[in-house]
Amino acid sequence: MAADVGTAGGGAIFTEPVVTAAGGAWAGKPASITGHVAPGSGDVTVEAKLGKGIWTPIGTVGTDSGGDFSLTWKPFKAGLYDFRITPTDAATTAAAPSQGSLSVYRKQKATWYGPGFYGKRTACNTKLTRRTLGVAHRSLPCGTKVEFFSAGKSITVPVIDRGPFVKGVTWDLTLATTRALGSNDTLILGALPLP
Repeated sequence: MAADVGTAGGGAIFTEPVVTAAGGAWAGKPASITGHVAPGSGDVTVEAKLGKGIWTPIGTVGTDSGGDFSLTWKPFKAGLYDFRITPTDAATTAAAPSQGSLSVYRKQKATWYGPGFYGKRTACNTKLTRRTLGVAHRSLPCGTKVEFFSAGKSITVPVIDRGPFVKGVTWDLTLATTRALGSNDTLILGALPLP
């Protein structure tokens, strides 16, 4: 359900979701960021919370008659970015809250595993089954949540094992995780460890 949120100036200017990147947002690559604000909002400034938590303008765009807008943004590194949108004529943006977030992924290679290991315990003491959703990584702590993105689908799973031990491969997804992303093969996918 859409919700209007007040701005620093007291008027409602946007409805959820605020920002999306349909094709995914990738570190170092231009991403098409689209959003929706209340009709009649005019020009808006889109800000992202960048290094050290500082709100930084990434663009000022006009909105169409329905309140939709689009801009191109090139994030320099992977991360989970908060956004806020304010009218360009607002006297102050200091009190404007975060109005949405967007995952920016790093492209990495992943393989999958499972058959032959079902019924056994992983390095993180998880019993591996055909339905186990998880990922192996060489050094991230057990239980760390990692968001993966491939072909328009995303899934967040915990680190449950150690590996992979193949040069050039960063992740080893369980077969159930790979299938949830719509594949049964080695993947080049987007990965984002979450805090």
